Amino acid sequence: MSHDPLTESLALIEHGLRSDATRLSRRRRSLAVAVDVDGDVACTLFVRRSVGYVANEAHLLERRGTAWHLLGGGGGGWPDDGLADRPAAEQLGALVAVRGGGSVLRGPTRRMPWGARYARYAQLRAGAEVHTVVVGAVRELLVPRHGNLVVVWRGRRPPSVTAHDGSGQLLGSVLLHVRTMRPVY
Repeated sequence: MSHDPLTESLALIEHGLRSDATRLSRRRRSLAVAVDVDGDVACTLFVRRSVGYVANEAHLLERRGTAWHLLGGGGGGWPDDGLADRPAAEQLGALVAVRGGGSVLRGPTRRMPWGARYARYAQLRAGAEVHTVVVGAVRELLVPRHGNLVVVWRGRRPPSVTAHDGSGQLLGSVLLHVRTMRPVY
């Protein structure tokens, strides 16, 4: 089965995560893992079985009018498929660990980066104690069984991100480092 980033990202934005994926196989080579939408920008995260490793792929999209357009994204390899049950925060090293991130220029015809607008994202993995992650006191992301999340935003400064338990009690804050999310030209 071929992986079409735009089609699969659109389905993920529209319907959210449909099921809790447990594993990749020869037949199912790509699985949706996470999605986040901030106004007219969105980020989707997939794991894809490749030759000899499992790739994680983040795709940034922008809505222009009524249609979503793929801007770009990034990814890399994980030591495992990222679909195992999330570890405890002690084992993970934090309540929510930042696994990476990036940014993409939003004006595709722009030649110089000065004054440009970017869509930025961060990949996160939440520990077993975390039930929800609140982004900018506006969006609440339910943490899936595997703990992988993406957070997307517009502008230079990352939003505030807080981790909460099942009863809604604040567990702690997550610091998104802007330096690790440099623009891709």
